[in-house]
Amino acid sequence: MKHKLKIGFLTAHDPADRRAWSGIIHYLASSLERHAGEVIPLGPALTGREDHVKTVDWKARQWFGKGYDCSHSLYLSMGYAQLFNARLRQNPVDVIFAPVASTEIAMLKTPIPIVYMSDATMAAMLGYYPGYSEFMAISRIEANLTERLAIQKAAQLIYPSRWAADSAIQDYGADGERVHVFPMGANVDALPLREDIARRRRGECLRLLFVGVEWQRKGGPVAFDTLVALERMGIPARLTIVGCVPPAGVSHPALMVIPFLNKNDPAQRTQLSELYLDSDIFILPTRAECMGIVFCEAAAYGLPAFATATGGVPSVVGDGETGRLFPLDASGEDYAKSIAELWRNPAYLDELSNASRARFDTDLNWDAWGKQAAKVIHRAAGSGAFGQTL
Repeated sequence: MKHKLKIGFLTAHDPADRRAWSGIIHYLASSLERHAGEVIPLGPALTGREDHVKTVDWKARQWFGKGYDCSHSLYLSMGYAQLFNARLRQNPVDVIFAPVASTEIAMLKTPIPIVYMSDATMAAMLGYYPGYSEFMAISRIEANLTERLAIQKAAQLIYPSRWAADSAIQDYGADGERVHVFPMGANVDALPLREDIARRRRGECLRLLFVGVEWQRKGGPVAFDTLVALERMGIPARLTIVGCVPPAGVSHPALMVIPFLNKNDPAQRTQLSELYLDSDIFILPTRAECMGIVFCEAAAYGLPAFATATGGVPSVVGDGETGRLFPLDASGEDYAKSIAELWRNPAYLDELSNASRARFDTDLNWDAWGKQAAKVIHRAAGSGAFGQTL
């Protein structure tokens, strides 16, 4: 009987938690279980050092006005190395899959081949995401070293966008032959049928959907300005905000806000699904984005996406094919003009909708991801071409 590959799923997160990394951890584990082998969860994990690095961060902000990156610390990495080495001795595996786990594997010493997967690199994030802009110099050095060690240690690397992959190669010297690029999937359990999407009725009012937990970073102000601009153009529109609350003073009769929906709750998952089905266009003028699972979810529901050409977004939204991409300095007026043009051309709207769902069916689902990841994982397990065990 052929041996079923045993995959050590190495992350500090809990694979059963649908909130971990926006639910991605859960779907990664489930996809690998279906397509790659037996998944052995090695997390969740607490080293006992987390409070110490948080204290360093608090003191650094108090004394120097700059932070310390708690999640990318060599001190924390050494603790993870001890913890996961012990768990690997208790749970023999053929290969390690480490999602967004640079700190967890940076100091790990093991002959077991590692497949490291992330949606970004530290070099790409520093100065790009708001929370990665104000770290002390020593913290930036540690974070970059942690990333470099993880990349060097990996037998194979997986990224969901060309943006992230190029940074791994250019900023950290990753071997391009070991780097694989394919998108992640939509975090949707009850997948809508194409017939459900086809029955979506276009009414008098244009329905825009925005899903994001950070109002500023996700481009909430631009989305709101888009609604106002559409009104000025004489196009009746409605904007539904899910996941965050606009600041005081941001209000409009056609603006509906749903502060939070918990995907761990079946009723709330159903509510989110109904919102996708009851919308015409997905809008997310994000300021910084590694990839954006919400774009995959929008595609699952056949929604054209209007977004910013930044970070990994161009890897999941095809400009003019499954939606429209705009420069970072585009205004709500710019978005509104393009949306209005699409709204006045129902045939083109249907074309983008069908193309969005087709892209989901071929690329933006977890089965497609799992089949590609399985090839990479089996290659790592069988090649013996291990990364360095520094």
